[in-house]
Amino acid sequence: MALESASFISGLVSANPPGTDAISQGDDHLRLIKTVLKASLPNADAAINGIHTKATAPSSTSAGQLWFDTTNNLVKIRNEADDGWIILLASEGSRLLKSTHAIQSASSYMRTETYSDSGFSITHNKLSTSSTLYVQLNMYVQMAFNFENETNCESFIRLANTAGTLIVGTTDDLQIVFTEDVGEGTGVTWDNGHGWGRIWKVTSANCPDGTSGNNTFDIWQKMNESDDGGVTFKNGTMMVWEIEE
Repeated sequence: MALESASFISGLVSANPPGTDAISQGDDHLRLIKTVLKASLPNADAAINGIHTKATAPSSTSAGQLWFDTTNNLVKIRNEADDGWIILLASEGSRLLKSTHAIQSASSYMRTETYSDSGFSITHNKLSTSSTLYVQLNMYVQMAFNFENETNCESFIRLANTAGTLIVGTTDDLQIVFTEDVGEGTGVTWDNGHGWGRIWKVTSANCPDGTSGNNTFDIWQKMNESDDGGVTFKNGTMMVWEIEE
């Protein structure tokens, strides 16, 4: 009798049993099929819809396995190491599809009255053509002023594409620094610093590099009265949150 050895569905041989086998030997094949099905679908204690749909995680797991967590209304996938779950989607309301995080390196000391690239940048690989991106910036700014013109000194930033063009739908000329010399005269030097943060909402239509795939966001900076001082972006982080709304 041709009876294969199989542990999972992929090991079954569709040509078995041959027509020459005795009917009395069919019970061996039936037991094999039952064993294979139970091993391949160990948690199939209800109707199967192609994904483990329960309030609790499956007891038997493997990398790439899908689970619809009915307690939290989340779709999850087992990670490559098979030691944790990655949230893919929420079944109700807005859904977090993906996030990207980038630690920023310190910029050079910037003194220019036209927008220039600060060096702060992040690239997010967009998954959905309809999702909205939320771009977050947190940074520590160090300022140095010498007030050659005895006036105010201001610094502004914009969320831009790699060419420095303002991202459509976001606010231009965001002030991050304002310092005023009051009656101290020329040649006075002031140094100080502070933290600054912002979140921009970028709709799919306004993404700089397309509705899907890699999109790069830069921070560009300029000064007002650059003769009076400048700024250095000492350190910071940028994040992109991709939300299906």
